[in-house]
Amino acid sequence: MGTHSSLHCPRSIPIAGRRDAVRQALGVPDAPTAVTPDVRYGRSWIRHGVAGRELSWPARDGGPDTAAWLLRPDRPRATTDRPAILLMHAHDGVKFYGKEKVADGPGGVAPGIAELRARGYEGGAVATGLVQAGFVVLVHDVFPWGSRRVPWPELPDRARSAGFTAYPPGPDTPDIRRRRYEAAAREHEHGLAKVAALTGTSLAGTVVAEDLRALDVLLATDGVDPNRVAAAGFSGGGARVAHLLACSTRLRAGAITAMMSTFADVADGRADDTTWLMITPGLPAVCDWPDVAGSAAPRPLLVQFASGDPHFSRPGMEDAETLLRRAYDGSDALTTQWFAGGHRFSARMQAAAAAWLTRTV
Repeated sequence: MGTHSSLHCPRSIPIAGRRDAVRQALGVPDAPTAVTPDVRYGRSWIRHGVAGRELSWPARDGGPDTAAWLLRPDRPRATTDRPAILLMHAHDGVKFYGKEKVADGPGGVAPGIAELRARGYEGGAVATGLVQAGFVVLVHDVFPWGSRRVPWPELPDRARSAGFTAYPPGPDTPDIRRRRYEAAAREHEHGLAKVAALTGTSLAGTVVAEDLRALDVLLATDGVDPNRVAAAGFSGGGARVAHLLACSTRLRAGAITAMMSTFADVADGRADDTTWLMITPGLPAVCDWPDVAGSAAPRPLLVQFASGDPHFSRPGMEDAETLLRRAYDGSDALTTQWFAGGHRFSARMQAAAAAWLTRTV
């Protein structure tokens, strides 16, 4: 039984106007002007063949600055600029960290991250593999993760109460405080989505606006070929890739891992465990989820499915693959890959994505 059966929602408006309609549903201004923010540079480091540099730039909402890491291969390149990847960190149920989930900074692996990576990434740092494949990689925090997270004192009482219920006051350690924050932030995400909707945007729209700003930074970076820039992300990071492909024509390609099904599939008992990065009120009235990513056609797109992913059903993922193929109309610019296992970005998936990006970008 299929999962794309409603006559009215999700709809599929004509491809000619779909990208504009997606931006409008997200609450992102039409054709945003590319303006590179004032970038400040911090510490540098070299580790495991990766040369890193801290970056930061002001946030447009007046909140905490966006922190990012720019990572390059630690070897000279004779003449030509390198291809680059805008790497999107995932949701992961962890908001205390952002970029640290997929990359290592000047201090190495952040406290508590090894456990997360063992669970979802087979222990690897995704950015390291991409740099070793020859790419420049920019990974940045977005609201409300990492440097852009909501400070504990600014969380509403209900959210902080959820944090203390999960981890009552007592002998506190940094690990307990992080876990308490995650319990509070999980509750607060719903409130953030409501506020975004009430102010004419969406949580996903807020995030893609920050991703567009990071893309401006990467495209203007010395040593990067602006015609060979792609975006890649797993889970919630994959949702960010789909939105960015719909909201910008400046990407050469996109890679989405374990974040593809239909809206009907998510609505069938899976919405409670699905991030607001994928669920935006009004978007299903424009098109189904695969059509958001498919609006990038004919730009190259890689979609990786995890066959045992508990976030989606197998029929839902198969229907999504069908809709993607329809969007690409038989073009060889679409590549879909299936992997055994649950919701994760395994070492095999990371290697396959890096290989595809190397061939494509």
